Amino acid sequence: MEYLENDLERLMGLRKRTHTPFTLSEVKRLMRQLLEGVAFLHDNGVMHRDLKPSNILVDERKGELKICDFGLSRCFDRTKATGRYTQRVVTLWYRAPELLLGAEEYSCAIDMWSVGCIMAELLVNQVLFQGSCEIRQLLSIYMVLGSPNDVAWPGFSSLPGSGVFLQHFVERPYNLLGSKPPMVTEHCFDLIKRLLTYDPEKRITAKEALHHDWFNEYYGFSAAKEGSTL
Repeated sequence: MEYLENDLERLMGLRKRTHTPFTLSEVKRLMRQLLEGVAFLHDNGVMHRDLKPSNILVDERKGELKICDFGLSRCFDRTKATGRYTQRVVTLWYRAPELLLGAEEYSCAIDMWSVGCIMAELLVNQVLFQGSCEIRQLLSIYMVLGSPNDVAWPGFSSLPGSGVFLQHFVERPYNLLGSKPPMVTEHCFDLIKRLLTYDPEKRITAKEALHHDWFNEYYGFSAAKEGSTL
């Protein structure tokens, strides 16, 4: 892979320091490329298992994005819904709830949760879930999405960590992200909700996400007109 000077984490930090948030068009361009890359991996039986902004390289001049750092990646059997793998994967802030709750089997849906966290971070220019440990990470997710249960997530109560979760946290209504931020369109918000779904079986796939209505939504200005190569 050729050398690229910036990764998405550094680029987001620069945008935050200069008070120049990403436009919706820029987010869309980045997300389309990220989803195309993830779809390619999953189609070829590879889970990345550590998707996060610092593992996404960006060529600002060309407006191109490349996924990197496959140190935790794992091949999986595409004929099976899930497989048994180590739980100690994915950087904490981007780790799917099934991993945090000790699921002994999981699927490439864990990558899609990470993608949803990255998308939300691009839109609001800050990390969505910022726990300092696994319990606090679960609490951070729970404060935004509400309490998981067997209705929203069939099989939740059978997960190894569900008892600890229910013991420590007061139940909150399950609200799937609550209200829409004012700068986000309905289609955009819908895609985030489909990515950040508790139940991994209901979580949208990369291929499905690429066909989401958000990518057909027109904002009236191209990224170039808005003054960005992205």
